[in-house]
Amino acid sequence: MYDILIKNGTVVDGTGEASYKADVAVKDGKIAKISANIDEAAAKTIDAAGRLVTPGFIDLHSHSDVYVIFGTDAHNFLQQGITTEIAGHCGVSPAPSMLAHKSTYKEVAELVTEEEFNKISEDCSTIAGYTKHMESMKLGTNMALFVGQGAIRGRVMESSDGKPNEKQLEAMRALVREAMEHGFLGISTGLIYPPSVYADEDEIVELAKEAAKYGGIYASHIRGESDTVIDAVTEAISVGERSGCSVLISHHKVAGPQNLGKSAVTLKLIDEANARGVNVRADQYPYLAGATDLISSLPPQFATGGRPALIENLKKPEFRAEVTAVLEADNFGESLLKNSTFKGCLILAAANTPELIGKNIAEVAELRGSDPYETVYDVLVENNGAVGMAYFMINEADMDAIIAHDLIMPGTDAAHRTKKVDLEQVGGGHPRSTGTFPKHLRLIRERKLFSVEKAIYRATGMAAETAKIDGVGYLKEGLAADICILDWENIAETSDFLHPFRPNKGFDYVLVNGRIAVENDVATGVLAGKLLKMRKGN
Repeated sequence: MYDILIKNGTVVDGTGEASYKADVAVKDGKIAKISANIDEAAAKTIDAAGRLVTPGFIDLHSHSDVYVIFGTDAHNFLQQGITTEIAGHCGVSPAPSMLAHKSTYKEVAELVTEEEFNKISEDCSTIAGYTKHMESMKLGTNMALFVGQGAIRGRVMESSDGKPNEKQLEAMRALVREAMEHGFLGISTGLIYPPSVYADEDEIVELAKEAAKYGGIYASHIRGESDTVIDAVTEAISVGERSGCSVLISHHKVAGPQNLGKSAVTLKLIDEANARGVNVRADQYPYLAGATDLISSLPPQFATGGRPALIENLKKPEFRAEVTAVLEADNFGESLLKNSTFKGCLILAAANTPELIGKNIAEVAELRGSDPYETVYDVLVENNGAVGMAYFMINEADMDAIIAHDLIMPGTDAAHRTKKVDLEQVGGGHPRSTGTFPKHLRLIRERKLFSVEKAIYRATGMAAETAKIDGVGYLKEGLAADICILDWENIAETSDFLHPFRPNKGFDYVLVNGRIAVENDVATGVLAGKLLKMRKGN
């Protein structure tokens, strides 16, 4: 007897090949049989007439690795059809430096006792301990991991902006090797964030070479996504070419109206790299605002003492004046404030000043009768540096060109919700954490950008190939029963920036390793995911 039998559906198998009518049988977490008519008994039979039966989606850009270690359930990912997350991006990962940065995990500390939090912090401050912890957990989705170059540099050099000496460089190389030995996919950088930002290309290449020995990937939040986006894409490709790594450009976008149209150049660079044998891909979320901390809008040269020291310094008028002078001079690299303007900087999370959520910096400054720069510093100090922001800076024409490119795949750039909230709550997050995949697919469907088979391939098989993981991404006998049953014509997101928690439509069922994790667009609470590792022999 099968565990689950899916009858009468249209199978889109994740290869990009033509869809076909078939039944799909599931047994012991695997796809047991795919055939035109399966008449054998099953514990549960699902009639999928008029529906697509597809592989579960693979999110190429997740940040859930810093949340899931505390027991989050991935409901906001599962409800958009995601069954596998590729995490550890933007240079950030718990290992190998979580113990040194416990203060950054306050948002999730409330999920466990203080004793549990301290134990998790200690366990996850080594790559071996982190891997063991993940393997012991019940996960909502499957997860595969990058190790963050920022975490590695922070472990070896703390907040220093200097060049590493040979001893320090070798210590960083050794941590990359350890991660690769434990099945990590490669290394990631976040080249606008301290301490990643302090590394030059040569330093990054040295670490990427270690990952390349194992067939690893270089994933990068590139050094600039606005005025320097062309140079930044060029650098990412250069790292791959010099090191031997394949390249994944994170959340590719072009920011700032002054840079409109530059995606034509960056996409051509990606095509040219592939033509000469450098494997380059990119992920994207289809929104006009990015999101990160407010503190990340400050010039990185002021963060060399670490985040607590920066917040303490922001209490001093003379320090504020120095920061403002650099911000106004706009000569320090990526300027989130310039590219968004104060009107485009929307507060998403501020635990100590919740009345500001849903307001932009210009509005808060006007309400307080304050200068906008001073408002930024005040809000940071009032919230001990923990302020989540949306930055409305992405050019829509470039976003449209990127989503239509053959080598782009969806990625949320988001993390698990720590708790379930009122679906009509105003503010509190970026809608990408709820609606990236349904919005991506809706736009493709409405604009007729690709066939349904290719649209699904980009979110499944192509993503599995890019991440170099086996057993997922396709509907094939013997592979994991990670399956979506979709109402293709009605897939859509209902969330937006004011209501980021509103649900999606069109997800009849989502199965993770053969267990029903979503039914009628709602997560069931099932935790059936596993830790996945990079395939051997690449």
